[in-house]
Amino acid sequence: MTTVTFTIDGHTIKVPSGTTVLEAARQAGIYIPTLCHHPDLPPAQGSATVPAVYQGTRKIVNTRPREGGQGCGVCVVEVEGATDLKGSCATPAEEGMVVVTSSERIRVRRREKLVPILSRHRHACLTCAQQEGCSRTQCSANVPENERCCQRFGLCELQNVVNHVGIPPATARWVPTDFAVIKSHPLFERDYNLCIGCTRCVRACRDLRGIEAIGFVVDAGGQVQVGTVSDSLEASGCKFCTACVDVCPTGALADKSVRPGEREEDLVPCKAACPAYIDVPGYVRMVARGRRDEADDIIREKVPLPGVLGRVCTHPCEAACRRGQVNQPVAICALKRYAADGGRGRRKRAGRRAPDTGKKVAVVGAGPAGLTAAFYLRKKGHAVTVFEAQSQAGGMMRFGIPAYRLPRPVLDDELQSIWDTGVGFKPNQKLGQDFTLQSLRQNGCDAVFLGVGAQLSRRIPLEGCNLPGVAASCVSVETSKSLTEEAGLPNSTSTTGWVF
Repeated sequence: MTTVTFTIDGHTIKVPSGTTVLEAARQAGIYIPTLCHHPDLPPAQGSATVPAVYQGTRKIVNTRPREGGQGCGVCVVEVEGATDLKGSCATPAEEGMVVVTSSERIRVRRREKLVPILSRHRHACLTCAQQEGCSRTQCSANVPENERCCQRFGLCELQNVVNHVGIPPATARWVPTDFAVIKSHPLFERDYNLCIGCTRCVRACRDLRGIEAIGFVVDAGGQVQVGTVSDSLEASGCKFCTACVDVCPTGALADKSVRPGEREEDLVPCKAACPAYIDVPGYVRMVARGRRDEADDIIREKVPLPGVLGRVCTHPCEAACRRGQVNQPVAICALKRYAADGGRGRRKRAGRRAPDTGKKVAVVGAGPAGLTAAFYLRKKGHAVTVFEAQSQAGGMMRFGIPAYRLPRPVLDDELQSIWDTGVGFKPNQKLGQDFTLQSLRQNGCDAVFLGVGAQLSRRIPLEGCNLPGVAASCVSVETSKSLTEEAGLPNSTSTTGWVF
């Protein structure tokens, strides 16, 4: 890889050839303010306009169809030897280049660029001397509520830029507008009064997602106006992926029902609702791209039996899926089954593990808990042996779930992927009868995982539960006494997942 070495504010930086000055500065921890740039998007400068856009019922026709995007112009820097300032987002780093990111000349230019941006976005709070610690419930300066900053105050990128550059003296008071505020659609809200025309959302929709449901034009006043390409999101072809919301630097686009401090759970509720915390968006994305094996790999990062889960999981992720607010949830469970049933090259990947650690672990019980522990312990390089009282592994997956719902060949195939990692299996070995915890320790086990299952029902203390013929409401605890007494555990009708 070809690299270039240059200087930013006295710091020598080495970056791959083709890296822009802005990207290089960010890698070096040097802040250059910008509003139109986003690391995942192409530059705003030169991006194409559309014939017309809609902001609710308002149609805005493009008055300059031959002009492309101009960008915010805030990220300018000085380059030694150049007479004019350069936009750092579009200037590639060159060998020996000397860049200055802060000077009086730069500050003046950045403030000039901020004037038209602030003139179209309410900014009274940004000029307030008491903005730090403001309760947001009352205003000591008596600023009208519709002129105060939006709910993103404190998290707004425009605010960060203003705090760095300063409020230009020529900045006029914001004149309230009555543009569309649309809250009727699922997942996110749109407030065109807060849009600064950075076109990030347009580029995310068009260049990142390949949809082009939104676009931008230049109105009669020379301002960039963003809107849908048809009179509604649905007619424009919006997929409600919310990529546009994620890149918006102000509050013009905002997610619905995103709680403070719970952003990840609210934006990715399928992952949060999954008991195993599987990266649901990750493997669904791989399936959509036709990368079935990669989807299977992502699932196996959290669970070793995706083919089983793809058939018997109660899929709480689908009940939480945000797509259900638009039409219907994504078939997450069925996609897990599809990825798992691919199986191309899975055995080879399943065999990958860390170097042997010399540690030895015994897993008692070849049900879901024991098999999961064995799989991931082996992946970490430990020697693992599974002991099972039955003649076959699987636990309640084999003996509790009917074959029409979980075909035995599928289960056997899933189990084979675990044995292929090097996990040993000893059937017909009952704890307390064929071996003991003490014997396992004497045989060199550094740890023991007890996953003996929860096959027995809970006791229901109803009068008459011990009468002949009553089976469902009362069970004997004799089966578990020998185990719990030897292990030093409290008496219980069932135990699962104990580690020694």
